[in-house]
Amino acid sequence: MDDTVLEMPRTSDCPSIGKRIEVILMVEQQNEILEWIGQLHAGDMDQQREASRQLGGAGASAIPPLIEALATSANNDQRWYLAVALARIGRPAMDPLIAALRERRDPEFRRYAAAALAELGEDAVDPLVGLLEVESDTELRGFAAQALTRIGEPAIGRLREAVEAGGTLGAVAGLVLWQMEGPGIQALVGTCCPENEAPPGGGGSGSAGPPA
Repeated sequence: MDDTVLEMPRTSDCPSIGKRIEVILMVEQQNEILEWIGQLHAGDMDQQREASRQLGGAGASAIPPLIEALATSANNDQRWYLAVALARIGRPAMDPLIAALRERRDPEFRRYAAAALAELGEDAVDPLVGLLEVESDTELRGFAAQALTRIGEPAIGRLREAVEAGGTLGAVAGLVLWQMEGPGIQALVGTCCPENEAPPGGGGSGSAGPPA
């Protein structure tokens, strides 16, 4: 009797098996992502919230289908949950969202994509300021300005640099600072009229606030 013991092949011995397993796992993950996106369209509020949470935790692999769903959805409630999921993914979603904002012209898509970028905060400031330079697309600049206004104080330093540089970008950046009110206006006044800028701490008899 042959006592030979047959061993199962190890993944390291069979790279093709490892590759197949990897592909299967990727397909399963994509199917799961599509199921969660479908739940955003068909589920009740609790299911939509859970789907958005799961999609936000799915990482970079969920970004392309989320952006595509955001572009094709006709329901603003669904768009809101999709934008929340993209914001939860965080920094990996930033460059794809910026690229999609440039490429896609639908204003509702742009509104929610820009809102997702605003939730990324300071990380999104530089690419959003870059969108302010797109002179051929005033609508795009408007949505970028809205996102920067929503980010608020973390964007002030970069916007002030743009104002100091002058040109069209400087003019648009100045408008964004003005829309921020409070610290934004103070930064704008300080850039245009340094003698009127309040010193650190806001005190001093020689300081002057924004014009009434």
